[in-house]
Amino acid sequence: MPMVGLMTAVPMKQLVVDREQSGPVWIECFCTVGVTNAVRAGEPLLITRRMDGRHAQGTINIILVTNATLTMTALVGAVQVATESKTGTLIENKVLSSSRISSLATGTGTDAVVIASSLEGVHRVPYSGTHTEIGAMIGRLVTRCVQAGLTRSIRWCQTRSRQPDRPHVSA
Repeated sequence: MPMVGLMTAVPMKQLVVDREQSGPVWIECFCTVGVTNAVRAGEPLLITRRMDGRHAQGTINIILVTNATLTMTALVGAVQVATESKTGTLIENKVLSSSRISSLATGTGTDAVVIASSLEGVHRVPYSGTHTEIGAMIGRLVTRCVQAGLTRSIRWCQTRSRQPDRPHVSA
């Protein structure tokens, strides 16, 4: 059975799960958000280290599962819309790149997007860009999930920084 595994340092209690539905088509999102190694696409390669000398951990993992049958073109479009929605949410929240104080982040150096769709089915979708119903659904859903995950991540980092004998991690 084909499968995908994603790695994250974000505690699973911070997992955001949400669903969007339009008529018979639904999409579910499973998302974890950590932004301690946030970057802007195209920046020079820098390895961010935490105050204790270890590499900073943070990633945004997005898994979208749908009952629609997405063509290869629609799968690529779904990744694009999910990525645009994630980036838009980071910019709206003014998440700074960890390598440049004055630069807004577009993601982290370890982000992943997974789209799961049936290969054959009734609800065949040839395209999924932002001008399609399923693209709009993906955009709304990913925006909500990344926003909720970002809020949870900031609270988690603040809680950890207040605990004794723990290194400070900024969000």
